[in-house]
Amino acid sequence: MDRRHFAPRIALAVAMVGGLAIVVSSDSARAELPPGQKINQLQVCQDCHDLSSELQASVTHSPAARGNCSACHNPHASRFEKLLLDQPGPLCEACHPSVARQQDFDTVHRPVAEGRCGDCHSSHGSSHDGLLIEAGADLCTSCHASIERWQAKQIQHRPFAQGRCETCHEAHASQNEGLLKTAGPRICQSCHAFNPEFRAAHAGYPVERANCQTCHDPHASSRKGLFRETVHESFASGRCEDCHVGGSKDPFATVKQGDALCADCHRDAVVETSTAPFAHLSGGTGQCTSCHNPHAGEGVGMLRRDLSTTCLRCHDPGGSSSGQPGRYVTHADADCTSCHSPHGGEWPLLSPKNPIDVCGDCHTHEHGVRHPLGEDTIDPRNGMPMDCGSCHGIHYAPYEEYLYASEEGDLCLDCHREIGGGQS
Repeated sequence: MDRRHFAPRIALAVAMVGGLAIVVSSDSARAELPPGQKINQLQVCQDCHDLSSELQASVTHSPAARGNCSACHNPHASRFEKLLLDQPGPLCEACHPSVARQQDFDTVHRPVAEGRCGDCHSSHGSSHDGLLIEAGADLCTSCHASIERWQAKQIQHRPFAQGRCETCHEAHASQNEGLLKTAGPRICQSCHAFNPEFRAAHAGYPVERANCQTCHDPHASSRKGLFRETVHESFASGRCEDCHVGGSKDPFATVKQGDALCADCHRDAVVETSTAPFAHLSGGTGQCTSCHNPHAGEGVGMLRRDLSTTCLRCHDPGGSSSGQPGRYVTHADADCTSCHSPHGGEWPLLSPKNPIDVCGDCHTHEHGVRHPLGEDTIDPRNGMPMDCGSCHGIHYAPYEEYLYASEEGDLCLDCHREIGGGQS
């Protein structure tokens, strides 16, 4: 039998799409085009992909509006999802080079660093400026849960209350912490004139040299003046001379230096920090203010930021600037002080007690059926006593149950080589 009898009975035509030849059937008017003539890409694509609502939006992506689908998609095949020509980050940066240059800034918004443009932007059309998928704070809230907590507070900074996050923050990257547009008091000066009345409200404090955020929450607070939730008693009572030299030409001069000043009231914490066998790095170096704000702060410890942010300023192996997800905050929603003494203690890694017992406080079942641990069980890989961290990553690990290797036996065979036929 003639092989042509098995061919589909539709005529085919070749058309050029973005420099690539595609085959279209003659049951469409497009098939009547002469070979090599460009066709309406958008019409071809919308035979299967209905983009009408996105393309009728008030803001459209220019390639989509022009019907140039092949600017972003390969019509035949691709190694990337949605037949994209490249990964979303590099693909977008090809037309938006300013975003690519921002990758070198000191602080990069994590979705930008990870090339997740679609987290914030629609690829075809949107009813919001910048092709954003949501407007203002609604978009930011999808990732930043703290916004909802601030929204529940009585006193809110006007830009925040109006959902104008972009008043203070850059969307992609910044040279300043927190993606702020400018550093220090200059960002506050853009709205708040540092006039005599303003200075009088700060008791003559040189506000142009201050970091306003150390005392004021720039988003919301339950305290008048947006003061942070915990205020140092001496500061709240106006007794500046408890810590500062009265009448000094230097308004920042203190009656004692560093930790010695804090020790007048907080001696136990200062002594613990400076004398513990395993002390926090700031211990004994006059650096209480590395973590604590002497005027107003967060929580009972008057931290400069919330607990996890305070710790991650120094202890973040990934983070937005590197493009890798932060890994020290993934452990069962526990906060840092659940497993670490913030000032120091008798155990490595600032553990408040034997690390095995720290894990056992939460993992009671596992603690009862555990692998042999302790001083009598030596890890053959390093000659150290076995503890939970010998097999489990405390903060992060690539496998379930925080294991360092797969559960198929790889981890066990590291020590028990005789099981795999190797030498013990």
